[in-house]
Amino acid sequence: MFEALFTIDALIESNGQGQRIFKIFRQGEPLNDAAFSSFLATVYQQEVYRTLQAGDSLTITVHMEPPWREVERTVHFREDQQFEGEGVQEPTADLLPLVSKMYEQFLQQIHPGDVLTVAFRVQRL
Repeated sequence: MFEALFTIDALIESNGQGQRIFKIFRQGEPLNDAAFSSFLATVYQQEVYRTLQAGDSLTITVHMEPPWREVERTVHFREDQQFEGEGVQEPTADLLPLVSKMYEQFLQQIHPGDVLTVAFRVQRL
C-alpha cells in the first residue's frame, strides 16, 4: 500500500487594513484570499495530481479550529483520468471546483487566530 499526505496549515491573521491574510507555515509572505486560493490550486496541480495513478483514492479534508469544523470528500481516480465519488455529480477531470467549494464554505467563518488546514491524502492499494 502507498500513501501520500499533502497538508497546508494556515494561521489566519489580519493586515493593517482589516483584510484577512493566511500565514502558511514554512512559507514566505502571508497570502491574501486570492493568493491563498492560487497557492492551493498550485499545490494540487503540481504535487497532488502528479502523484495520482489510476485506481487511487484521494481524500480531501478542509479543517478549521476553533471552533472545530471539518469537511471531507473521497474520490477515486479512474483509468480514463476522471474522478468520481463524493461531491462529484458526474465524472470529471478537474477537481479544482470541488476543492474551491469545500474551502469557500469556511471563508465566511474564519477570523484572525483561527487555523485552517487543507489536506490531500492519496491512497493506493
